[in-house]
Amino acid sequence: MESKMSRLPLFLLEQDLEMRIPKILLAASKLMEQVPSLDTATGLKYLDSVISKLETSEYETSPAMARALVMRADLHLKSAGEPSKALEDAQRVLELKQVATTETLAMAYRILADTEENKVRVIAVLQQWQQDLPEFRTKLQNEIQRILESMEQDGDDGSVGRKSFMAA
Repeated sequence: MESKMSRLPLFLLEQDLEMRIPKILLAASKLMEQVPSLDTATGLKYLDSVISKLETSEYETSPAMARALVMRADLHLKSAGEPSKALEDAQRVLELKQVATTETLAMAYRILADTEENKVRVIAVLQQWQQDLPEFRTKLQNEIQRILESMEQDGDDGSVGRKSFMAA
């Protein structure tokens, strides 16, 4: 038996959905969809706008906010050396881990791990990632093992990727 909803024209279904989705989230979503096709500076402006609007709304701690933050962190990494801003945004995503999607949270952990220079702290980030998102366990265990083997092979104590002065 066919439902009433399946007999409605598609444009009416889309209008119905738009009426149920808060306008601020719909606008944020539409802006975020455009970011990958924009240059870095324009993408950052779009995301700054989305984040500032969400920060002053009831959606300050929402999946949309977490997504906008991780997208901005990614752009900061791709731009001319903004790792501190990327780290700040990625940390904010982790503070929203209760509402962040798996993909958003994984991106935040990847940014934290990739920007950390101390190998011991990289391992700590990967272990926390593994705890929060166990579906990545095998991949993360392999990555941790490669780092540990690399440290052992190089006589590296883990700090900023250099050999320890104590081992010399």
